[in-house]
Amino acid sequence: MENGLLVYTPLNGKFNIGDYIQSLAAKQFFQTPSKHYIDRDHTNEYKGEPVNLIMNGWYSHSPQNWPPSEQINPLFVAFHINETVKKFFLSEESISYLKKHEPIGCRDYNTLNMLLEKGIDAYFSGCLTLTLGLTYRHVENKENNIYIVDPFFDFKTKPQALFSYTQTLISHYTVIKSIANKVKNSVLVPFSGLKALLVSAAIYQQYSSVISDEVFIKAQFVCQEFFSKDYANDDEKFKKADEILKKYERAQYVITSRIHCALPCLAMGTPVIFVNKSEDTILSSCRFGGILDFFNLLTINKGGFFSNFLKEKLTCNTHFKNKELHKTYQEELIKRCREFTTK
Repeated sequence: MENGLLVYTPLNGKFNIGDYIQSLAAKQFFQTPSKHYIDRDHTNEYKGEPVNLIMNGWYSHSPQNWPPSEQINPLFVAFHINETVKKFFLSEESISYLKKHEPIGCRDYNTLNMLLEKGIDAYFSGCLTLTLGLTYRHVENKENNIYIVDPFFDFKTKPQALFSYTQTLISHYTVIKSIANKVKNSVLVPFSGLKALLVSAAIYQQYSSVISDEVFIKAQFVCQEFFSKDYANDDEKFKKADEILKKYERAQYVITSRIHCALPCLAMGTPVIFVNKSEDTILSSCRFGGILDFFNLLTINKGGFFSNFLKEKLTCNTHFKNKELHKTYQEELIKRCREFTTK
């Protein structure tokens, strides 16, 4: 049986390259390139020849299209059910479908507990991107770049906040101008001029207690969301995902609020810090149970930071190692995916 590969419908004219990074992780296990691109949010519409499909990730944008076509033979690893749409995935039809294809590897404890409560054989697998070390490997000191990838930040528009940002901009103009030049006109900061400077001042205010000015000036800022109009097809998006992973592979270290940046960095052995918002919405927080244990964390709580490992500000000479709690799950994911795609 041939293999299928998940691709993704843009939302509001944008796509998240993290989705394509997940599919690159699945693609590693194919002996020949897949001819069958299957839209994650329309798996029920697939009518081609029978295919094996690694069914990682979440299917929450169009949950009414669940469960998938009978032409798909799924391997459920790194599966996530979001709290906001769980009724679709815990229906009688869905439970019957999942039981047919158990055991179900779950990306987070919340999903695991949902399935266990319904009598479905399930286990915590972690994320499929933990296997990316098969293709991408960090080489220490290969490059000296630092990447700040979609850091969570809060931008307030009340007059008092804008006045505070303006004061910060005036007193730290050089470093904030450097930030603005890197992020302006991206999806992260989709504008330029004074507003980009004020947003950059907000970023600086929130992170200057843990990130030194020299890092802000040196670091490259990366946004993992892109405008779909700039890419002709899914192959171009896969090419962009590969390009970004190669940046992370060669980095000195990475700071991010994106799990599909942080988890690939763990897989590659690239030092990474995950910035977590402790007061996040259920839409986001339900994804993280079990996964957060893998990371060196910076946690935002009521505007301040606390860390499970950082003792002083990050500088251009900072060196640290990742935790290794993910490795057992990494090895099990590789084993299951290899068995599935070669049988």
